[in-house]
Amino acid sequence: MEVIKQIFTEKMSDYKIVDIILKIWVAGLLSMAVLGLIGVITHIIMNPSAIDNATFGVFDTLGN
Repeated sequence: MEVIKQIFTEKMSDYKIVDIILKIWVAGLLSMAVLGLIGVITHIIMNPSAIDNATFGVFDTLGN
């Protein structure tokens, strides 16, 4: 938690507008990562049979 606090309290750029844009960008990326992980975990918990049908692109093309 200290690292996240440090990211938003320290200065990232000499220019104020660039600093604000970078902090908004980082906050957006962090929130998308957290929401994505929560979505994957809840999907696995609520629908465990989905793991049996999971494919990840590389495995689809190896046998054909």
